[in-house]
Amino acid sequence: MSEKAPFAEVALVVVDGNNLLHRTAGGPGPTAARLLLARLRAALPAGVRAIVVLDGPPDPGGPLREAVGPSLEVRHSGRQSADDVIVGIVDRQSYAERARTIAVTDDRALTERVRHLGGRARRLDWLQAILEPPRRAPRLPPGSGIARSAPGGEADEEPERPPWRTGRGATRKRGNPRREPRGH
Repeated sequence: MSEKAPFAEVALVVVDGNNLLHRTAGGPGPTAARLLLARLRAALPAGVRAIVVLDGPPDPGGPLREAVGPSLEVRHSGRQSADDVIVGIVDRQSYAERARTIAVTDDRALTERVRHLGGRARRLDWLQAILEPPRRAPRLPPGSGIARSAPGGEADEEPERPPWRTGRGATRKRGNPRREPRGH
């Protein structure tokens, strides 16, 4: 897959920023927003612009719109809802450009509003898959009982271990020591 494949036929990506920050960082905050913007800027191929829309006003003295790079902008919704700002951005595009505009959100009502205008919508999972680096396989502790592939393609052999028993025998009921066990 080429670098531009997820953004094929896309000119503008409008991100429901608070929606994404709640999902990836547990909530909006300056550190989480900076990390998101850095990852988004690195993921955008040439020729694709992105606007991240955040709910509410900016920090005191901050601008409603801020360019973070040549193709990335952050907008605060101010007194409007972020959904209305996103719909307004899509609506201001020419009709031909709307088909090349993607709104990224998990909000169903917003998705329908964008599609009604001729824009496209993607769920947050789509953008998260692009932004998050691929995860490496977890390192397994020795003796975990799971065979792993060795560099030569052969599975490592785990030594035989006795089966697991609850409580190291401490909680196993033993009964009357003078009485013969049942079933014998």
